[in-house]
Amino acid sequence: ASWFSGSGSDVFYDTNEVLELGRDDADRSPSMHPHGFAGTAAGLGTAHQDKESSPSGDNDSNSDSDADDDEYYDSTKNSAAAQANRMRRDLIRDPDFIEALAQNNLRSPRTAPDAAPASQAATGVVDYEASPQATIDHVRQQVGKYEPRTTLPAESSKANVGLVSILRKNVGKDLSSIAMPLVMNEPINALQALCEELAYNPLLQKADALDDSLDRLMYVAAFAISSLSIKKHRAERKPFNPLLGETYELVESQSGFRFVAEKVSHHPAVMACYADAPGFRLWQDSSGKSKFWGKSIELIQTSNVHIELPAHGDHFTYCKPSALIRGLLSGDRTVDFTGEMVIVNRTTGDRCAVVFKEAGMFSASNDAVECRLFRGRDSRTVERVLRGSWSGQLSYEQSPTRAEPIWTAVALPPDAASFYNFGYFTMRLNELVPATQDDLPSTDTRFRPDQRAYEEGRIDDAERLKTELEEAQRARKRDRDAAGTEWAPLWFVEADDPDSPDGRAWSYKGGYWDARAHHAFPQTVDLWHS
Repeated sequence: ASWFSGSGSDVFYDTNEVLELGRDDADRSPSMHPHGFAGTAAGLGTAHQDKESSPSGDNDSNSDSDADDDEYYDSTKNSAAAQANRMRRDLIRDPDFIEALAQNNLRSPRTAPDAAPASQAATGVVDYEASPQATIDHVRQQVGKYEPRTTLPAESSKANVGLVSILRKNVGKDLSSIAMPLVMNEPINALQALCEELAYNPLLQKADALDDSLDRLMYVAAFAISSLSIKKHRAERKPFNPLLGETYELVESQSGFRFVAEKVSHHPAVMACYADAPGFRLWQDSSGKSKFWGKSIELIQTSNVHIELPAHGDHFTYCKPSALIRGLLSGDRTVDFTGEMVIVNRTTGDRCAVVFKEAGMFSASNDAVECRLFRGRDSRTVERVLRGSWSGQLSYEQSPTRAEPIWTAVALPPDAASFYNFGYFTMRLNELVPATQDDLPSTDTRFRPDQRAYEEGRIDDAERLKTELEEAQRARKRDRDAAGTEWAPLWFVEADDPDSPDGRAWSYKGGYWDARAHHAFPQTVDLWHS
């Protein structure tokens, strides 16, 4: 096997030469992040940066000397080090190369995320993949004083559809394969819905700054609950189903994070996403089942959310709770979350058991939730209790008479009912901003024509375009089957995950942010034209 140079010259690198480079990097930099942004394919675990290795580059434990660093990064020198450096730059965005690293238990040749390379200031070369702040700052400069929209181009479409008549023949079945009328949709898709869950991401950035592990767990729990609050007033509709290979990104310059997602599987439908900021990293894949039980729809999650806080090396995991959509017969639909959600810090052993109060036959749940925090592995002593509602507020009960609010949901816009009950954050998810649209890949959801038509109130156009896009997708599937090829996602890879319920999970394999910064997205299928 060999890899083709991405630098524009006709250079091929031998497999053994490439793998030797990876081993050499591992030997030279033992404190490198064990899987990092590009190396998550190598396995999932705690992202621990050596605290003795300063992000500013003052500590030289990652190189033999300042002179070695100069030679390592100066690609103008005619030396073996320069050749190796060129190879790194060519290969770091190559998915096959990253997969080879994973298979050979090697590390990606880049420094820890959030830690800028020591040579960056000297060379002016920015590693966008390892520096979320660089991407965020770049977008801030682009958008300037541009204000995101606070409404949609058109008001909500009328959903005058008898949902029960559609579902009555499918009691007990998975609903993912059932075609729903377009007017049952809302004008965002499932990739954007994953991004919407990060609306309260500052909770994670605050958690990373806290010293006590239970304080950090408390704010991670608040974040996990906050991601459910967006569902409170949105039981009437569902997101668009992305096409296979469709992507979505958001660089949120206000709260300071970046997000990328991709639909990685069509049957079963799986969306994978990755988000990072100076204070956290998060990844998950959205997989699950939905079943119709006559009077309600049950949505069952089967995948984990992973969160890392780099300042302390914490690695949290949890599985989102199942949801019940009730009131299908009465037409007054509501959402309830059921059961227990357990958030575990895999590094310290701390855990939080989140219990959702279900509605009874004659009583509402009031969205009540209780969180019990335990310190250390196997502890049965409740150290702290949080109480509140998953749709409104969560407070830390410091005593029977004193409670400290740690999260409060932002009120919906006054006219939200006319715009699918979207909050301000959701309103801007599908906005195509002129200053940044040229940085997007052609696969980004914002370019999807049927969803754009639907958002603008052109329902007939949206119906026609949706039919055309889905038929083109089926035609591409037939072509792959005839050629005996499998679909390969661009930005995510499935790997073993001991923390996942089924032992497997999708994780980010790197390259997207570098490709974005250099307008070097790979050529792929044209999703929007038949």
